[in-house]
Amino acid sequence: MREMRIGTRLAVGLLAALTPVVSVYTYNRVRTASKIFEQDLKRETRASELALNAAIRLDIQRAEWSDIHSVFQTIWKEGVAVAILDGSGRLWYALPGFPIQLPPGHDIVAQVKAQGSSEFTQEAGGRYWFCRIAPMRGEPPLGYLLVAQDWTEVRHDLFRRTMSSIAAGVVVVVLTAVLILLVARRYVSLPLAELSRRVSSLSSGEEIEREQAGDEVTLITEEFRKLARQLSVARRRLLDESERKLELERRLRHSDKLATIGTLASGLAHEIGTPLGVIRGRAEHLLRSRPDETRLNQGLEIIIQQIDRITRIVRMLLDFGRRREPLRVTSDVRTIVQRTLHLLETEAERRNIRLISELGPEPLLVDCDVDQLQQVFVNLGMNALDAMAQSGGTLRVSGRRVLEAGRPCVRLRFQDEGPGIEDEFRDRVFDPFFTTKDPGKGTGMGLAVSQSIVRDHDGEITLESQPQGACFVVTLAVSPRSENTLAASA
Repeated sequence: MREMRIGTRLAVGLLAALTPVVSVYTYNRVRTASKIFEQDLKRETRASELALNAAIRLDIQRAEWSDIHSVFQTIWKEGVAVAILDGSGRLWYALPGFPIQLPPGHDIVAQVKAQGSSEFTQEAGGRYWFCRIAPMRGEPPLGYLLVAQDWTEVRHDLFRRTMSSIAAGVVVVVLTAVLILLVARRYVSLPLAELSRRVSSLSSGEEIEREQAGDEVTLITEEFRKLARQLSVARRRLLDESERKLELERRLRHSDKLATIGTLASGLAHEIGTPLGVIRGRAEHLLRSRPDETRLNQGLEIIIQQIDRITRIVRMLLDFGRRREPLRVTSDVRTIVQRTLHLLETEAERRNIRLISELGPEPLLVDCDVDQLQQVFVNLGMNALDAMAQSGGTLRVSGRRVLEAGRPCVRLRFQDEGPGIEDEFRDRVFDPFFTTKDPGKGTGMGLAVSQSIVRDHDGEITLESQPQGACFVVTLAVSPRSENTLAASA
């Protein structure tokens, strides 16, 4: 049974349920029809017995046996045999060749007295008879009348009807079986076999053309188990590859940050050298001269101020270069932009570039990783400084709240006064390792890394067309905390 196709099993199950129903229905139908037909015939025999009983009673009293003989011959031609029994139940008068074998007389008398009549069936002379014995009323009692009706043809007809009904039931079962098999094959077996082949080809990686033997459900179950094992292995492989890709992306971002730090290093070295010269001069002056307490305190304050300046510059550089785990917090973008501009101040002064921020008085709160977002702003700022390195200019950073696709966002614009980006390169500026800078002055990863970071923050970075210079726009979603704060204040 387990090796049988699912369509065949379905057909066998349905036939097993249908066959008893059809059989019981056919049996009850034949039995009911036979009973009804038999009762109709018995009523007809009883009616004949009553009519004959009334017709020949007077002839018996008058002893007109020739008339009785004539009546018996007439109804014999209709398949009805008639006999007259005496009071003890023995045969009194009948036509020659009367076929019925009478029961014992005392049994007949007893049954008629108990039930009012006696009915029985009998096979005689190769025929099947239904017999009825009833008393003939009169003074004195005349005896009993036996009417036997030939049911041979009726019996054959009932047999034919029974066989016809059985044959009809068998035909119904056979046709139903064929229909179930066809429907099961069309809508169950073939789709399951096709699904089994598809799953097998999916799990093995090859198209399977041959017909597979066995139960489709078992085959599909095995193939799904095999496919589940393969998917589990593939999932582990994808997770491992995803981890490696994430680690590679983190390393690329850090490498890009280190490259930016290398660019800033020369300007910061000059920025650190100036306070170091002041410290040395002041320290030598204090060492060689004998200043009074006031001038000594002034000199020491200047030294401390210059040391704090150096510490602040180094701390900014270290904070920018330090590798941290991603951490999302609600932050004011204005603070991150100002910190970035402070980091770029020395390099901008060296290249004769002005830094202008237009961020407004309203907090621009977003949920972000401060270190990653600062890396984006440094990349955009360094690109602008490199673009204006020859002629100088102004880097203008502006920020405000806007509605983007029905949701509140923070939009930051980094606009420079450089030569801009040629139209043929606009579609490639965010491609990894693409750069228009001279060899050795750029890795081509700054904008690609920046785009990756901004998208990780569910934001977008785009390049806007400008009559002069380039303008990069960073759009970030406003923090829900900011929205709740504004709602509470309202």
